[in-house]
Amino acid sequence: MARPRPRGSRSRRRAQRDTRARVLIVCEGKKTEPTYFRDLIRIYRLTAANVKIAGVGVDPQTVVDKAKERQETEQRTEDGYDRIFCVFDRDEHESFDTASRDAAQHGFQLARSWPCFEYWLLLHFALERSPYTRAGKKSPAANCVSKLKKHYPSYTKAGEGVFAALQSKLDTAIGNAQKALRDATNTNEYNPSTEIHCLVEYLKSLRPNSVSGP
Repeated sequence: MARPRPRGSRSRRRAQRDTRARVLIVCEGKKTEPTYFRDLIRIYRLTAANVKIAGVGVDPQTVVDKAKERQETEQRTEDGYDRIFCVFDRDEHESFDTASRDAAQHGFQLARSWPCFEYWLLLHFALERSPYTRAGKKSPAANCVSKLKKHYPSYTKAGEGVFAALQSKLDTAIGNAQKALRDATNTNEYNPSTEIHCLVEYLKSLRPNSVSGP
């Protein structure tokens, strides 16, 4: 007769595996998103989690192609990644829809933003669902950045310390992002909304027990 399994042992082992997860995050931006997530990883002390970040700086399809390339390379040399996240913006990218389908077909997690990553940062201050559109020479993303700077005047795309500066408002941002995405799904109007909070919440789940707070 098999020995009874102690209650909770499976969940403890699963939690242990998760904290040592091998994670790849491929970002459309070369500076803004990689810097944000590196700051998050440092502040949350994700030393046990092997989280790699790549910024390709082109467009959504290039992000997905880079993720596939890194996945193939890793599978030849290591055990592969437990999760791969593709982070990219809607803005005015023609490859957005095809890249989204391609990523899903390869089992990648999507962390997209409509129109851009800065909408996620804006949600730390306010929940807004008015669509962003092109205005003259300013793209939807540029208009979103302008709106963010009304709340966060010192923000720059290449700046460091964004995660730390906004960390105290993180729970507000997550709640606002959940509401925005739920409304976007119900109305089929995704501009503006974001999935970045899903990635942030996953990374939060990898924190050592000693790290608390937002």
